Amino acid sequence: MNNLKEKRSAMHAMIEDWQSSGKSKKDYCLEKGINEAKFYYWYSRSNGKEDTPLGFIPIVRDSGIREIEVFYPNGVKLKVNGDLPLLAQLIRLY
Repeated sequence: MNNLKEKRSAMHAMIEDWQSSGKSKKDYCLEKGINEAKFYYWYSRSNGKEDTPLGFIPIVRDSGIREIEVFYPNGVKLKVNGDLPLLAQLIRLY
């Protein structure tokens, strides 16, 4: 079986387990010894973002894109209003 599919399946099971536990995300992660940033990353992926492309997406200056979203692996999501120099700085910061 594909390693990524196995990881997704395990993470979705973990999120379902957390939801049924009634605990906060932080408490659940502490109890289970799970890295909180990874948990938040997979939690954000489980909320309808499975079709989000991975990797780089070319951005053409005159493409009419008004808002760009950047998802960091730690679960942080940024929205930048078409300011490509600012976007480049934010990517370099991570």
